[in-house]
Amino acid sequence: MMGHEFAGEVVEVSGSVDRSLVGQKVAVNPLVSCGKCRYCRSGLRNLCIEREIIGVNYPGGFAETVDVPAYSVYRVRDTLNGSFSEPPLATALRAVRKSGIEPGGDRVLIIGGAGTIGLFALELARKAGADIVAVVEKNAKRAMIAREWGGADLSLPPEALQDRDFDVAIDAVGFSSTRRMAVERVRRGGGTVVFLGLHEPKAEVNGNSIVRDEVSISGSFCYSDEDFSRAVDMINRGTVLRESSWYRVEALENGQDAFRRMLAEDADVSKTVLRVEG
Repeated sequence: MMGHEFAGEVVEVSGSVDRSLVGQKVAVNPLVSCGKCRYCRSGLRNLCIEREIIGVNYPGGFAETVDVPAYSVYRVRDTLNGSFSEPPLATALRAVRKSGIEPGGDRVLIIGGAGTIGLFALELARKAGADIVAVVEKNAKRAMIAREWGGADLSLPPEALQDRDFDVAIDAVGFSSTRRMAVERVRRGGGTVVFLGLHEPKAEVNGNSIVRDEVSISGSFCYSDEDFSRAVDMINRGTVLRESSWYRVEALENGQDAFRRMLAEDADVSKTVLRVEG
């Protein structure tokens, strides 16, 4: 999916929409849902069966102007920082909240921890009171970024973590191998795994081990309206964002080259933000 993470300035409203929005800087929640089902009524529009996404099913952020529903916009102080509301921060918020991290001792493993969602999960886990937050990240340059954010054990290859005893493991990648690693790394008798990444549809894990070790596994998809609202509030208050060396801003016309660099094995930032000039 591309073009669904964006923020901008309201230039026009239609119908009965509050005209005070014109000129306001806003982040956009790209989820479009039916508004009628049990999930929508309870604020879980991420689970709506008819869910669609601005930037996927509808034109999105790779345009000078974009039409969005009024309920999708949230006022932000700054459009660049506001663009991190979705999905990185809101998605990480939901995953960390579902993990049940408790202050004063929990050890947390984040797999794929130097991607944007992984970095925010690292920061949120630390704010939730985790004692240790270890990160599995094969890209050495991104691993250094995660270290600057407070991650531990970044120099260890995945196999070196076999004897660690984590209370929580969050898989932000979604390969069968990373999901299996998450299940194998948490402790017996209460270890919690949160599957967040979506790279592969299937995963081979040891079901008998899950039963015998009493491991809890939870899926975490996208974010609720509450998660998105909290993410915007945190960004507006400046409580989660670090200095800018972890991302790069480029002009939209350089997007193809920027994406190519992000896919390289030696990519040196966790995110590229494209700015629409005009």
